[in-house]
Amino acid sequence: MATKVEASMQDLKILQKSEALHEARWWEAEPGGKVHCYLCPRHCHIGEGQAGFCYIRANEGRKLYSLGYAHPAALQIDPIEKKPLNHFMPGTKIFSMGTAGCNMGCFFCQNWDISKSRSDQVNSSYIPPEDVVLLAIRNGCPSIAFTYNEPTIWGEYVIDICQAAKEYGLNTVMVSNGYITYEAFHDIYDHIDAANIDLKAFTENFYGKITLTHLQPVLDTLKWLKNETNVWFEITNLIIPTLNDAPAESRALAEWILENLGPDVPLHFTAFHPDFKLQDKPRTPAETLHGARRIALEAGLHYVYEGNIYSDGANTVCPSCKAVLVERSWHSVMKNRLTGDGRCSKCGWAVAGRWVNPRGQTPAKIAARAQGVADAKYSDLNL
Repeated sequence: MATKVEASMQDLKILQKSEALHEARWWEAEPGGKVHCYLCPRHCHIGEGQAGFCYIRANEGRKLYSLGYAHPAALQIDPIEKKPLNHFMPGTKIFSMGTAGCNMGCFFCQNWDISKSRSDQVNSSYIPPEDVVLLAIRNGCPSIAFTYNEPTIWGEYVIDICQAAKEYGLNTVMVSNGYITYEAFHDIYDHIDAANIDLKAFTENFYGKITLTHLQPVLDTLKWLKNETNVWFEITNLIIPTLNDAPAESRALAEWILENLGPDVPLHFTAFHPDFKLQDKPRTPAETLHGARRIALEAGLHYVYEGNIYSDGANTVCPSCKAVLVERSWHSVMKNRLTGDGRCSKCGWAVAGRWVNPRGQTPAKIAARAQGVADAKYSDLNL
């Protein structure tokens, strides 16, 4: 006979049956059987048998459970430039993974098939934290990315993977919308080596109407990353025609980064394509990205990139002598003229970033063990 928890989970249609549910962190019980989740600034108050806005944090038996724990819905090997990270171990591969659900409601979501899904978890794989690391090693990836949907909402799984990753000498990367509370921030980011944060726009109006959230918590997260951690981080701004493409907004965004984070935080302006609920908007013209990049460079930022188009704006240029140091085509590194310690090979300027693996090479014995275990358990997993 199914237990009450098993029956309720089947009713929610968001969890593949597994041996045990994983109790969540960052919550407290409330009167009347509700629980308060304080992982993100939504502060969901969740009734018995219900899930929060993100779909994968659910109240069962007056306890909060993380339904995404050990149940990734997407696994893939990517170039690290796809995250995008241009100043963290360029040219390397990264093991990328995500679950279902999200704590934002972006109308333009380009991974909406999993981030807005209540049922995608039914087809997920069961992969415990250490096995994620073994799969990454088997596939020649020195880093693991928590990406595709919002990894904050499966922070318990993220932390346990990070702890296993450190034991095996792998790096960990958050690709996040930055929507997290301070109570949870250090619990997660103290385990992280690098991050890319989506700064989706620079107006509260955009955040409120188009993402169903607020701007200020994301700005707070960026300042915490800068002032309270050693995480290498970069910022992405997806430019959507008529919604956040005004030159004045690009200038305000760049000036805020310069004043609060400094000139060395890389900024990626990326092109929008119609998706999800914004099918009526056109693709972002290349000239819009070129203009935003010019504005940000004029404002004083050292490293400004263009993404989702073929452009010289993908290259890393020395801020001092203007030499092209890392030449890219889309997500591929074509030439790397940096010195081993990350300096301009022409003038010696120290380019901000993490240019070599901070954890070194995975020892051969560990790599061989990972290959054997992963092959035995996941031979049918097509990556």
